[in-house]
Amino acid sequence: MPEDMKPDRLAALHAALRFVITSELPSEHKATLIEVLTQAIRDDEAAELHRRSVARSQGEWQEHEIVELKSFLHGQTVRSWQHADECVMQLATRLHRDPASVRHKATELGLGTAVDYRFVRQFKLSRDE
Repeated sequence: MPEDMKPDRLAALHAALRFVITSELPSEHKATLIEVLTQAIRDDEAAELHRRSVARSQGEWQEHEIVELKSFLHGQTVRSWQHADECVMQLATRLHRDPASVRHKATELGLGTAVDYRFVRQFKLSRDE
């Protein structure tokens, strides 16, 4: 559905719901229509929240997000691939961002060893040589 039609659809669904609630329809049909319209409204609102979340997760980083990322990862070094994934997922959940975006930003800020085990392995290999 085109972006400019969404507000009209939501307004129409709300208007239809108000009409059904105040109408003299038989109760069994009325309950069904109310449930269908309510679910359609919920679905549209959930889809809009998801769209905003995706747009935000791929968008520009805000200063408070960078501060939280740095404070969470400061002094941390992952111990395994699994530990790296767990750290990234925990931070992605806290920041409402895509895990790849979190890993990329942390690496960009010089915190790669806190989110990617490859950096830890490279560091260990170079240190052993």
